[in-house]
Amino acid sequence: MQTTTDTVSTAAALADAKAHLDEHGYCIVENAISRAAADALRARLLEQAEAEAQIGIERILGDRKQLVSFLLNKGQGFRDLLFHPVMRRIVAHVVGPRHLLSSYNGHLALPGGATRFHTDQWWMPPPTNAARQTLLRPGDMDRDDTRGHHRTGGEGMHPAAISPACVCNIMWTIDDFTAQNGATIVVPGSHLCGREPDHELDEDAGWIAAEAPAGSFIALDGRVWHSTGENHTDQPRIGLTTNFCAWQFRQQENLVMGVSDEVLADATPELLDLIGFRPDSGYGGIESRERIARGQYALGELKPS
Repeated sequence: MQTTTDTVSTAAALADAKAHLDEHGYCIVENAISRAAADALRARLLEQAEAEAQIGIERILGDRKQLVSFLLNKGQGFRDLLFHPVMRRIVAHVVGPRHLLSSYNGHLALPGGATRFHTDQWWMPPPTNAARQTLLRPGDMDRDDTRGHHRTGGEGMHPAAISPACVCNIMWTIDDFTAQNGATIVVPGSHLCGREPDHELDEDAGWIAAEAPAGSFIALDGRVWHSTGENHTDQPRIGLTTNFCAWQFRQQENLVMGVSDEVLADATPELLDLIGFRPDSGYGGIESRERIARGQYALGELKPS
């Protein structure tokens, strides 16, 4: 895939992007790939979406956002994008050098869609409060009941401590992202507030559109408040959501089970590691093997001969 990284070709420019992300919870890297490369990804995604619709597979959410899921299996161009060097440096800056691909989806903001304020690590329990009381246990976290709602009361967590970012979401702009066509909206600095957004309380929290030309990417700290914007045009706005998590966390998509045999046959060690085939620090392994494999099992019940 032909890439252009003129906007971040110097160490200073990359440092500026990281600094913006640290302060505001997001940054935009413009023209990270060529427009021709973005057009090729767009054509492949729409072709896939049409073919899936023909066999009755079409995932349209309640907010009028359409997903084409599990792009890992759906084209070499998508897999190439996972190793874009600038993107991976940004991801490592947010969650550390040891990280996994969590999910990879085509993201179509359809006309007439609604906003849905959230963060990408809604499942992270808040720290203890000033009295060192646990506000929510890990097993209490639920996508519907805790994401985007104030479950910890007005006091919330201790102001001196908030959870770290454990997720970095990269939104690739396959179309131009504008305020008119439903560009991702964010609240700058919200990643440091320590709580989830609420639709009723936070409608006027200072939302802005992350506008960027096709071929760019928007990096989102897992704690920053964001949403798909409202698409006021008559065409879908297309992006690719490439979600990464720290190595300790469960991935959104079960990539080890779902990746196709055809992709595995040509997978590099780097891709296998990114998917989750390499155990780390005692997690994800099968007995003492260095890397797990499809069809590989732990020993069964044995008796000495």
